[in-house]
Amino acid sequence: MKRMAFFVPFQGCGRRCVYCDQRAITGASEMDALTPDAVKSAARSCAAPVELCFFGGSFARIEPSLMESYLEAVSLAPEGSRVTFSSYPGDFEGAGGARIIETLKKYPIGTIELGTPSLDPLVLRVCGRDDDPVRVKGAIATLRDAGFRIGAQIMIGLPRQTPESSMRDIESIAALMSGRPGETWDLRIYPCLVLRGTELESLYRAGEYTPLGLEDAARRAGALLLAAARLGFRAIRVGLLESASLRESVIAGPYHQSFGELALSEKLALELAGASARDEPWEIDRSRISQLTGHGGRGIRRLAELTGIPAETVRKSLTFRPEGSRGEHPLDGPGATIQ
Repeated sequence: MKRMAFFVPFQGCGRRCVYCDQRAITGASEMDALTPDAVKSAARSCAAPVELCFFGGSFARIEPSLMESYLEAVSLAPEGSRVTFSSYPGDFEGAGGARIIETLKKYPIGTIELGTPSLDPLVLRVCGRDDDPVRVKGAIATLRDAGFRIGAQIMIGLPRQTPESSMRDIESIAALMSGRPGETWDLRIYPCLVLRGTELESLYRAGEYTPLGLEDAARRAGALLLAAARLGFRAIRVGLLESASLRESVIAGPYHQSFGELALSEKLALELAGASARDEPWEIDRSRISQLTGHGGRGIRRLAELTGIPAETVRKSLTFRPEGSRGEHPLDGPGATIQ
């Protein structure tokens, strides 16, 4: 189903996180308020079912009548359309949260994506989040039990965050999926960047925060992707959406136009390193070859590093077995030189 994204920067946010500048991330200004009429007009223009997506801010904290006006637009789109949005987990607590859930049940909701950058109390406090791990987990369980499909948006490289705490985060969220066998939850992984004008920039310039390097960030994201696949998540995005406003706002941190490809390269290298190729070759799907050869053969070099096998031997040990045919060596073709 086609997705149509709408941005509501900072709407519903009770406070601003130290790393956040949604204007830079989305290219939309707080002054460019999204009107319900604009959403309804876009919904009417669709020729096929569409997923109306509201990102930025905290959708469920928007003033109730305005939120419902946005939601009502889905009724003007072709039958089968639905709404997806991002929100703070705390939006669904108590009597107020129960009222929001009852409102949402009147509309075809696709996925509720929850901003869960970390479940580490120290990291949340340093980042200025008004969330608490116990409350976050409770909110996720509440939405799960109400029948909603859930997505998680996590971050790496936050102040005081470690690879171990990030891994515990997705394992904790995955544990809440245990009551819904066979269901897959969406996952987004974002690297923490130092953006101009944020509190994090001040911390960085004062020497109180050191961002991840690009290679370290790719390794952390790749390890999370591998764990996420094992835990039953469907990773739908790694890295922020590329835009001119984002490029111009990045002061420091693991910014790369193809960060997701670097993370997938690391994931595949970790996968293959788990199976020895000394006795028989590795087999991979053709669609994943670029994850090994792209970016100067990063995946092959990383696999060599992980296994202790020379890069040239690694290359020769990789095979592709298309359905109904015998194995072949696609990496022996043009452009397959190890760099």
